[in-house]
Formats: sequence, C-alpha cells, structure tokens
Amino acid sequence: MSDESPPPSKIETEQLLRQMTDEWAKALVRADAETLGLIMADDFYFAYPFEGDGKEQFIDDVTSAEIKVEHLKRENVGVRIWDNTAIATCKDSTRWFYKGHDYSGHFKVMHVYSLRNASWQLVSVQACPIS
Repeated sequence: MSDESPPPSKIETEQLLRQMTDEWAKALVRADAETLGLIMADDFYFAYPFEGDGKEQFIDDVTSAEIKVEHLKRENVGVRIWDNTAIATCKDSTRWFYKGHDYSGHFKVMHVYSLRNASWQLVSVQACPIS
C-alpha cells in the first residue's frame, strides 16, 4: 500500500486556483505582504501595467502604498489547466492608485500559475484596461 495520496481532481485543482486568485486580490487590497509572498513565485513577473515588476518590487510597492487598491470587485473567474500550467481569467472593477495617479476602472485580468514541487504558484499577472 502506498503512502501517497491520489492527485487532486481537476475540479479540486480549479477550486484551489480560484481560491488562490481570490486570496491574492484580498491580500492586494489589505497590502498583506505575507499572503502575497506565499502565493507568488520567486520568479513572478507582472506583465502589465507594472511591466517588468518582479515579486519583490511589486510587494514593496504595495506595502509602501506606491500601489494602493481601495476597492476590487472580481467577477467571472474562469480557470483552464494544462498539465503543470494554469490560467485564471476574470474581470475586475477597481479603485486603485499608483504613485498618486488614479488608475481606477475595469480590467480583464489573467493570472498564470505553475505547479512546482507539488504546489501551485502564481508566476505572472496581466491586467488590461477595458471600456
């Protein structure tokens, strides 16, 4: 008899990724560096609008209030999984500021996850403004 438990089902993995996407958004609003750090991979990359921001820079900007998210409503979260890669897409309505400038509005957001050492990690985010 093997001590290993069976791998999670596709539905369980989708639920986990939806939860991680939700927890990341909540941590962003709370400026919760610890939770952001647990979810984000060390080689995390923000593709847009903070193009080129890695994990450390992004978390520093959030905790120093360079990035301040006052409100974030997330809708229509969808998850697609391919082996060790997954993408969660959603629509966000936000009120947020970057270095004092208002960037509030509606965004189509894509979170890219990678399964590493039996654990899912957020490796990239892209948030594109929509009308």
